[in-house]
Amino acid sequence: MTEGFAAIILAAGHSSRMGDFKPLLSVGEKTALEHAVALFHGNGIRQVAVVSGHHGERLEPLLRQLGVTHIPNSLFRQGMFTSVQAGVRNLGDEVRAFFLQPVDVPLVRSQTVQTLLHAWLTGQPGIIQPAFNGIYGHPPLISTRYRSAILDYHGEGGLKQLLRSFTGDTLLLELPDEQMLLDMDTPEDYQRLCRRWENRMLPTERECRHLLHHEFALPAEIVAHCLAVARVAVQLADALTAVGFMVNRDLVLAAALLHDCARRSRNHARAGEKALRNLGFPDVAAVVGRHMDLDPPQTTEFSADELVFLADKLVAGNRLVGIEQRFAEKQALTASKTRASNSFERRLACARAIRHRVEKALGQPLAEILTDHEQTS
Repeated sequence: MTEGFAAIILAAGHSSRMGDFKPLLSVGEKTALEHAVALFHGNGIRQVAVVSGHHGERLEPLLRQLGVTHIPNSLFRQGMFTSVQAGVRNLGDEVRAFFLQPVDVPLVRSQTVQTLLHAWLTGQPGIIQPAFNGIYGHPPLISTRYRSAILDYHGEGGLKQLLRSFTGDTLLLELPDEQMLLDMDTPEDYQRLCRRWENRMLPTERECRHLLHHEFALPAEIVAHCLAVARVAVQLADALTAVGFMVNRDLVLAAALLHDCARRSRNHARAGEKALRNLGFPDVAAVVGRHMDLDPPQTTEFSADELVFLADKLVAGNRLVGIEQRFAEKQALTASKTRASNSFERRLACARAIRHRVEKALGQPLAEILTDHEQTS
């Protein structure tokens, strides 16, 4: 599947605004360069080349260890486009298309590369440009039929300006990957990336909203319900954190926002879990898969499962209500169906049990903790 594809990683800049050598800065347990190489190796792209310039000699030991091609660019001081040309110049004739990735954007999601590959293989457009909320990100996937145009271009305006000449050949893909926009030009950018690394497997709030509107294309009323459940779940998480409980707020927020992502499917909790696993969000998927039915808690801590489950049972439409009110209508509908009625009673009992534990932990009823934020979008 990945034969004929290559990746060019640009690592030739001075890193002047950063004040340190960006390719070798650590983000989590790996350097930025290692993250960039792993992004492509992990997706079966074996032809990976790194274009170096400033301090290129410092990269050689790691490049040998990683088993990638090293392309020194003696013209790097003339701008990034010379590194693009150096990388393209060294592509083999067997390469059909190549990814172009700056080394200082190290947290691009693996699913983004997979989606770009699939789009190219199914349609073979000239250029595929990933974007998040209309903002172009990395890495674009570019056909080698533009090799001569790139090598002959004078460089003014860089690759972005050149590719504008081929907008008719470009497929713009909106993807749920905010991390494709996160670079590290400055120390502040770097610190933000390091913080993001800790929760890299969780979708950000903006990514969740993107998924609701684009990937799942949910109607306004379901989106409004998801937003309302998320507000309640986060209020619960914040209140519990304030009195000393360890709660993963980011997981609670993401799972609550996406809990009904497959609401129009049969067995929507399991359908949502499967869809989110396929998108590369396994932790959120697990919570979403359990938001309808939950086993009694076995610990004194509060899990994201419990808080999302409880929040969902406190919201009718986009309104904050009591558990009993939330269940009243369903109870009437299931009274004549033994199996459905048993399921209903089990869920109601679980919701009451979690509510009791939360109120005991906080020392006050939920009515005094939660505030209603009725809105439709």
